[in-house]
Amino acid sequence: MEVVNKRHRTVPTKDSITRLGKGYPDKLCLYQSEASPFWWVRYFTQGKIVKKTTKTTDLRLAKEFAKNFYTDMLLREKNLLPISQSPIFRRCAESLIAEQETRITRGELNPKLNVNDNSLLKAHIFPFFDKMDIRSITYKHINEFLAKLADAKLAPATQQKNLALISKILRHAHREGYLERLPPLPTIKQQDSPRGWFSATEYEILKDAVRDIVHDKEQTHLVNRQAITYEIQFLIWFMVNTFLRPSDVKLLKHRNIEIVKGDHSFLRIFTDSSKTTNRPVVSMPQAVTVYEGLIENHRASGKPIKKEDYLFFPEISEEKDRWKAMDRMGRQFDYIVKAANLKTSPTGEDRTLYSLRHTAIMFRLTMGDLDLLTLARNARTSVEMIERFYANHLTPEMNVAKIQSMRVKETSSKVTKKSSKAPK
Repeated sequence: MEVVNKRHRTVPTKDSITRLGKGYPDKLCLYQSEASPFWWVRYFTQGKIVKKTTKTTDLRLAKEFAKNFYTDMLLREKNLLPISQSPIFRRCAESLIAEQETRITRGELNPKLNVNDNSLLKAHIFPFFDKMDIRSITYKHINEFLAKLADAKLAPATQQKNLALISKILRHAHREGYLERLPPLPTIKQQDSPRGWFSATEYEILKDAVRDIVHDKEQTHLVNRQAITYEIQFLIWFMVNTFLRPSDVKLLKHRNIEIVKGDHSFLRIFTDSSKTTNRPVVSMPQAVTVYEGLIENHRASGKPIKKEDYLFFPEISEEKDRWKAMDRMGRQFDYIVKAANLKTSPTGEDRTLYSLRHTAIMFRLTMGDLDLLTLARNARTSVEMIERFYANHLTPEMNVAKIQSMRVKETSSKVTKKSSKAPK
């Protein structure tokens, strides 16, 4: 009796094998089988046959799927990436997070970066882009996503954070070879929202409040189980007299400080890096006394004051952990402004540690006689940024003396002589 070998249900059916035509290799083809009503794509690469369902019975749509599949295979061959991975958005996002985690471990990035990015991914981005092929994402998709965020009444600043993360993921996919080019991104119109600052009167109230808290003999004020000590008091004085950003102060070491005494006493401050141009900063004269007082208090408290030690909270000595010092500064400052009833400005702005930098700049604008360019360069910013954010609160009334000032005319002897002969 003759035995007939039965074909397996997944074997291509007779006459179903279809090539894509000119420009595509013969080893790439579409076919159908008894096991599925859909067209399947097949390609030989890296020593193995790769098959994938197109999930369509329409040959035209199946060919479009096969072309994208082939492009994907070429990218993987070029970059020697595992052919089992497909460039879906979630996978690219997770790859970026993993890359950032490596840099966080090396101390190059703030550990909060992945915490914040994962929060945005789970809350807004994955629900929209999750399983999309990252190659198919266009301006239209991103614009629709932003419209959805706007409908949910998310602030423009939050929308911008989501857009920035999407951009970062797309750039990562481009570096990895998944994208040949980056899609254009929509823009989000944002209203400038400068932080609150402290007027001269409010600053005196703030100084009184921190002094009372630091020197309170009845109780020790704790924030996250950490006592508020002289350091936060000196930090406030230091920032208002140096124009520095909190991010600069966080990494400031004693070797970055040079004391200059003379007709004009000041601190010449160098930092290892900066958010903008890394030029030296010249402080107000009071900063010299503040810095010297900080050193004396550190010495009395047994804290390290060597050249490589940090100015504030030097016990947190590893650079990768300095975000903890930043967090402590911010939380303790928040405690103090709330105790002083200064958390919110009269115009409704929230006050944070950054408000001390705004205060330093506003004091120069309202009490000094300094041109904007010099002030901008010393504060490591631009005239435009000062006008948009820092001087946003500046009103004509604050400088009424300058507005009403008059230049004194010097009368020449010639004019005086001539006028003396004038008829009475």
